[in-house]
Amino acid sequence: MRLIDRIDRLIEALERPQLKPEETLWKSEQIADWLGLSKQTVELRVVTRPDFPAALRPVDSKQAQRRWFASDVMKWARSTAGTIPASRPGRRRRAV
Repeated sequence: MRLIDRIDRLIEALERPQLKPEETLWKSEQIADWLGLSKQTVELRVVTRPDFPAALRPVDSKQAQRRWFASDVMKWARSTAGTIPASRPGRRRRAV
């Protein structure tokens, strides 16, 4: 991609109106970035917790990626600070 194209895309992104957290939908990758965890940890051990905010799917399809309101995730994280379960030890591998 040419430099001028990249600059144009950056300008477009900066000119877009900034959404408030209650108007923003996050994917699991964005939740992982915000929490400082891996996407895998978020998908396996965070969003599956019963007290985690309910997900929504932008379209009515099982294949549609789940999304969460950023404000709900932030509120949940503040109320459960420090209670994300510790990592479980992995399966022991056999020597080859």
